[in-house]
Amino acid sequence: MSEAHVLALVARYPHPSALARRAGDEALFEGLRRLQADGLVRRRGGLYRLTTAGAREHALSRAVGRLVARTPSAVRP
Repeated sequence: MSEAHVLALVARYPHPSALARRAGDEALFEGLRRLQADGLVRRRGGLYRLTTAGAREHALSRAVGRLVARTPSAVRP
């Protein structure tokens, strides 16, 4: 599961059980541990939250995704 996908899930579903229902596999929690080690996600009060750096990373990945979606297919490699 990509880092951008995990960040999007945490931004939308901060509760661990909601995250597990959405992802449905163990890779999500491995990704969360990796993001916590990188300082992009924090767990407080039983909920996962994006840090300031995590929110910036999430916004950047969304912006890149929008740009790619608007690029004509003839230009894409």
